[in-house]
Formats: sequence, C-alpha cells, structure tokens
Amino acid sequence: MPLINRKLSGFTLLEVMVALLIVALALTTLVKGAAEKVNNANYLRDKTFAQWVAINKTSEWRVQKLFPRVGRTSGQQMMGKQQWYWVANTIATEDRNIRRVEVSVFKDEEDKNRKKQPLIRLIAFLSKNI
Repeated sequence: MPLINRKLSGFTLLEVMVALLIVALALTTLVKGAAEKVNNANYLRDKTFAQWVAINKTSEWRVQKLFPRVGRTSGQQMMGKQQWYWVANTIATEDRNIRRVEVSVFKDEEDKNRKKQPLIRLIAFLSKNI
C-alpha cells in the first residue's frame, strides 16, 4: 500500500487563541473609545446649557436695567429639561456706576453648596443707567 503524503490544512489551537486575543483587545479598545466619546458629548452638552443659563441671567439683568447690590445672590433656572443652579457674586469697581458680576453655574445643588468647581463661570459688567 502506497503512503500518501497529505498535509492537513487548517489552524492550530494556538493560532486560533492568538486571533481571539487580538479581536478581544480590538473590541475592548473600540468600546472604551465609544464610551469616552459619549461622556465627552454629555459634558459638552452640560457645559453649553450652563453657559446659556449664565448668559440668560446676565441678559435678564441688563434688560431689567438692574444695578445689582454688592454681594452674593443665587437661584435656579430650568434649561434643557433640567434644573440648573447659579450663584452670582457682585463686586464694586473703581467706577461707582459699574459692577462686576461673576455668575457660576452648577448642575447639582450639592455642588453649589459644597463650593465645587462650577461647570461655567461668566464675568459680566453691568452699568447704572444715569
């Protein structure tokens, strides 16, 4: 009986395991990257809403021709189906007809109370209408 020299084709178990490892690492990296993009998009959305809250507050004071007293005031405003918390710190300037107002906006009331870093801080100058 003649000997037939056959070479079997296919992958060894080691080759299959290495291929699976490479695929698993690639998928893990892709999922992690996608999660970071979602987190960044949420952060930028929140920062945009916070900026709108600060701009709305200073615009409201300008429209009302309000000349704020020196000191600290706070409040809340609904924006984007969420409650935002703002704190305004009014400081006198060298010109007695101009006030410097720093509006800080927080996503959570607890952050505001703990004096954490605000999402946005807007500085505006309001003048007294003479």
